[in-house]
Amino acid sequence: MSETTSTASAPKQYAMYYTAATGSFAVGYVWNRIKWDGVSTWAPPAGSAIVLDEPDATTGVCAYPIGSSYTAAAS
Repeated sequence: MSETTSTASAPKQYAMYYTAATGSFAVGYVWNRIKWDGVSTWAPPAGSAIVLDEPDATTGVCAYPIGSSYTAAAS
């Protein structure tokens, strides 16, 4: 994934997942969570990508906790 910039103001929560299988984890394995302001230039590590994952307004639970699996939409 290339570096990403945005004009967002408040930090948002993202789930970081593998885009390539590792020796221990499959593609889509969520291995980290980050807060990113969307303004500063940042890029996930090679072999990883992020997906916006804000807590549900009702339950306060995020869809992709560490250890879960994320399936990216077909491009």
